[in-house]
Amino acid sequence: MFWEHCKEVQAAEAHVLQDGRVDINLHKIHQGAQEFLRRTAISAAILEKQNALREWQHKSWRHIEQPKATRIPRMNIAIIITGSRGDVQPFIALGQTLQKPPYEHRVRICTHPVFKEFVEDNGLEFHSIGGDPAKLMAYMVKNPGILPSRQSIRAGDIHQRRLEIAEMLEGSWKACTHAGDGVNKIDLSAHAQDEDVLMSLPPPFIADAIIANPPSYAHIHIAEKLAVPLHIMFTMPWSPTGAFPHPLANLDANKVDSRLANILSYRRMDFLTWEGLADLINRFREKTLLRDPITPIWGHDMLPRLRVPFTYCWPEVLIPKPADWGDHISISGYWFLSLGSKFRPDAALQEFLDAGPPPIYIGFGSIVVDDPDAFTQMIFDAVAKTGVRALVSKGWGNVGGANPPPNVYLLGNVPHDWLFPRVSAVVHHGGAGTTAIGIALGKPTVIVPFFGDQPWWAAMIYRAGAGPEAVPFKKLTADLLAENIRKALEPSMQARAKELAVKIEGEDGTKKAAEFFHSTPQMQNLQCFLYPERVAVWRYRKTNIQVSALAAATLVVNGIAKPDQFKLVRHKNWFTTEGAQDPVSGLVGTITTTFTGLVTDLRDFKKDISPPAHTPTDTSPPGKTLTPRTTDPSTRRITKALANLGVSLVGHSLKAPIALFYNVANGFHNAPAVFLSDSTVRVHPQITGLTSGIVRSGQELTQGLYDAVTGLVLQPYTGYKQSSSKGESRATGLAKGLGKGIGGLVLKTGAAVSGLPGYSLKGLERRVERWWRGSDAFQHGEDTVITRAKEHVRSLQSVGENARGDGSRSDSAGMWDESKGAGLEKRILESRVWEGYRQLNESRAMAGSDALEKEICERWDRLMAQL
Repeated sequence: MFWEHCKEVQAAEAHVLQDGRVDINLHKIHQGAQEFLRRTAISAAILEKQNALREWQHKSWRHIEQPKATRIPRMNIAIIITGSRGDVQPFIALGQTLQKPPYEHRVRICTHPVFKEFVEDNGLEFHSIGGDPAKLMAYMVKNPGILPSRQSIRAGDIHQRRLEIAEMLEGSWKACTHAGDGVNKIDLSAHAQDEDVLMSLPPPFIADAIIANPPSYAHIHIAEKLAVPLHIMFTMPWSPTGAFPHPLANLDANKVDSRLANILSYRRMDFLTWEGLADLINRFREKTLLRDPITPIWGHDMLPRLRVPFTYCWPEVLIPKPADWGDHISISGYWFLSLGSKFRPDAALQEFLDAGPPPIYIGFGSIVVDDPDAFTQMIFDAVAKTGVRALVSKGWGNVGGANPPPNVYLLGNVPHDWLFPRVSAVVHHGGAGTTAIGIALGKPTVIVPFFGDQPWWAAMIYRAGAGPEAVPFKKLTADLLAENIRKALEPSMQARAKELAVKIEGEDGTKKAAEFFHSTPQMQNLQCFLYPERVAVWRYRKTNIQVSALAAATLVVNGIAKPDQFKLVRHKNWFTTEGAQDPVSGLVGTITTTFTGLVTDLRDFKKDISPPAHTPTDTSPPGKTLTPRTTDPSTRRITKALANLGVSLVGHSLKAPIALFYNVANGFHNAPAVFLSDSTVRVHPQITGLTSGIVRSGQELTQGLYDAVTGLVLQPYTGYKQSSSKGESRATGLAKGLGKGIGGLVLKTGAAVSGLPGYSLKGLERRVERWWRGSDAFQHGEDTVITRAKEHVRSLQSVGENARGDGSRSDSAGMWDESKGAGLEKRILESRVWEGYRQLNESRAMAGSDALEKEICERWDRLMAQL
């Protein structure tokens, strides 16, 4: 079963190498795992078809044919990136492409606050997710891979790193749902006297689609909550393949099929990541997003199982697309941000370049080393041994010192696309961005890998013949560095680098990535029925009619529709919590997740009762005082902590039996498709409330028992017929079919029995959650912000100034505070409302707005006539 295989993967011996990669010994993985992977591939295809059908099945909506789109609708796209400047820069290039015609999306780069100026200088919207990449780089140099060193654990680095990840999870959610930039707090009091509050406050932002790199971690969970498309893009492989191992894994696969070992390396690395972050991710899911927790047992392979689209930004001429990657994975070519055209070198740099033959470039970007002086001396010694001229970049590590030799020039921040055409070879750490620009410009590349994917990129460059075999930083000496520089300057390596550059020349990586992003199935049929140039965000109740924020605002303001007739549209449902592939994994997953949740509750309680670390100061803002740290916590703090602990413990205790029945039922339901390749497993609707839960439990009971019994006859017959058509032994087909029938009898009967309490109780839980978190639609007669916004816009139209009092401003305040926990749905709802009325206000300030509003209303009347 899946759980047995999971234990085998965990049992694979693994330890951390000096370069941070995880050394995985797969001797103990038997060949039967290959058959497991084959069955998993078949079941993934079956489950994908089921989820596609589930999107529209069992809905009693009135359907109207959607108008054909003449262009891609304009939408809000959040691009979430964690990492160094080299990780962020390619996504800025992609964002510029998405922001320009023919797309013209509103693009928000969500990353660390240190990159705010860099993002905004390149014409894109910015929102902070928190985190400090300089600290991250220093941590990664000390702990190059996924697993930390003992020294870091003793020093408390792990605790600090976990706090940063938790901060970035929350920050990513805010970046996808909040106005502003996440750095400067929105001060409502500053707008108290504004005549037009609706337009003077920062525009609301709710992501209509998300692009992210894998280490941002929050991506799939936010996409699930908002029900929006998700597309993962990255500079190194993150999708399981037999072509090469995970970049962070070093395999010892003696006597094991290398393709199998490569595939298992991805599963192992994902499992290690989930084991370390599961409590943080589940706390984020439960406390902020109000979603069910996910166990690492099936959370680690969630992205491949859900077939989340991936795009990798390297050229196929360098690394061809593996044959076992599906059509949801693409390779686009490099993404380059053009900075060199605006750069003007200072006189000293230009004089150095003109004074002799082209120098070599040596730079290590955002890498921070413990002893920069010793590293600097090693670089200078290597340069002296080779007799070349060199440009040495100071970088974040302050390499170079104050007194370089005459044949060395110390660089500040110089764009690579300007500098590299003027050098003979490049020496760097192997970051994906620096590697890309060096190869694209035809420069032989000497890589000194420190951590992460850098050894993998070094191996790829060496395999392509564009650079010498890399020497890791911890083994580097001046002699070894000098030897590799000499090899890079040899005519054969120079010629090979130029050959690759010619093949890459003319590729527009960001254009290809944008085209693939828009061509995926999840990005189809997103347009508004009334104004197809805009993405739909609302759905007219009991129909498939979906309308944009602008169209909905137009209808409500003109009195044609009422607010309570609309619900937030769900463009893409991500079924993250139905991943139990057998009942045993469902049982074990529930136990481990519940236990982890209880431990997290106790950890939070300990933190809540700890006295604050604030010290008194005279600079406290009016109305706020800072209490000195005391020995004993205050009664109020203890009372609040106890209350929070009690609520959390009660919640986990009540949810545990529900999760147990639900996950075991899903395990029984999914097992025939996973282990028997049974294509007759039925598709059931998503559970959204008590009614749908009872309906699903009834369907599982009746249809499950029916399929279990009839399968004893149908499965052998089907196996017999299929073997005949394939020219195989009929007896073999009959035997396989009989095995499927007997297995189905056991598993489908188990699903029928366990589904009765499992799905009914899950429906009850969903109903309570909806009451707690708020509805995703306005209720009949509810006095909401949409009504007040309607009056506000009408007053602007008739009077020409704000006729509202303080009511509008105070009600708008809810749009900018924390959107998490109870009431989250209402805050998202109201953000969409304000988005629509802001767009309507902007539209009315432009010529031709009357004609547009008239066209929207007429199209609405025609649609209503078809119902």
